This record gives sequence, C-alpha cells and structure tokens, in this order.
Amino acid sequence: MKKIEFKPLITTIILIVFQTICFFFSKLLQGTPHLIGNAIDAKIPFNIWFIIPYFIWYLLIFIVPYFLYKKNKDSFMRYIFTYVIVTIIANIIFIIYPSTVDRPEVVVKGLLTLTAKIIFAIDTPVLNCFPSLHCAMSMMFILFMFENKNINYPIKIVISLISVLIMAATLFVKQHVFIDLVSGDILALVAYVLVKIFYKENNKLKKVLKI
Repeated sequence: MKKIEFKPLITTIILIVFQTICFFFSKLLQGTPHLIGNAIDAKIPFNIWFIIPYFIWYLLIFIVPYFLYKKNKDSFMRYIFTYVIVTIIANIIFIIYPSTVDRPEVVVKGLLTLTAKIIFAIDTPVLNCFPSLHCAMSMMFILFMFENKNINYPIKIVISLISVLIMAATLFVKQHVFIDLVSGDILALVAYVLVKIFYKENNKLKKVLKI
C-alpha cells in the first residue's frame, strides 16, 4: 500500500485559507453589488442533479494537486503560483466590480436538495460571482492535468470531463451566470500562461515544501 503524502494536502489547505482570507477582505472593501445575468442565463433551467458535479469540485481541489505532486513536482509548483495569481486577480475584481445573481429558493425534498440548501446557506449572501472561481479552478484542473505526461490519459479525460460538468453546474444550480463562467476560464488561462512564461524554479519554496 502506497504511503499517503501529506505535503500536497497541507499546501492545498494553506491555499484555500489564503483564498478564504482574500474573499473575506474583498467583501469588507466592496460597495453595492451589481446584479448580473442576461437572456442566455434566463433560458438555463435550474437542475438539482448538477449539484453533484458542483459538490465534486470540493474533492478535486485536493485530488488534482495531489496527482500533480506525485507525478510532476515542477507542475505542482506552477499550480501553486497559478492558484495564487487567480485568487489575487479575482479578488481585486470583486472589490472593483462586486456582483450578485438571482438564485432560486430550494425546498428540501431529498439528499440533493439538502446538499444544495447547505451550499447555498454557506454562500449567503450571494456575492463575488464575477469571475467564477469554481470555473477558474476547474479550468486549471484541465490545463495542469493535460500538460502532465506522467498522468494516464484515462485519468486526464475523467478529470477534464468532471471539470467541464462542474462549469456547467455553476449555471444549472444558479450559483453563477454565463459571463462568470467565461471570465473565470479566461482568468485561469491568462494566469496559467503567465506563470508558464515567467516561472523560474523556486528553490526556496522547494526547500520549504521539501520537494
């Protein structure tokens, strides 16, 4: 049985804490949120089944960096930098252009609706939708999984398909609107490319992480 590596898990927790702190301070600094959405979003129905892939995002946020750490330490390092850049830029946008969306009232009728109710309760009031960090991180999952030659194609395809479903889920569970999805994906792509261009092996960070 292979030993579980705790370093990538601890690193991921630190990244999530950093993201949470940024999110908290952006809420303190922002003004009145803008209600966003258009005709495209009005045609997208609420579908409770999409709460499943939406929830899986909370698992992938740990699974993907763990895979990267095990298969390619350099890719794992760039994932960290990309995550931080995406978080910082997104929260600057949250302060400059705070946003909100209309979200339906969920009546608890089973496990799926209960899960949705809990997620909605945690994310209340609905703020900082544009860009979608759910979508930005999902795009990062796809980019970093496919660049890694040491990860099997079936795993890459499964992770990528789930990531696409997560993006769709943000729309079908009405946590985000279409422009949030697009802007989140663009943000991830820009951060990914910038890190790939300017990234230099960081020996100090490697020493801290002991990789």
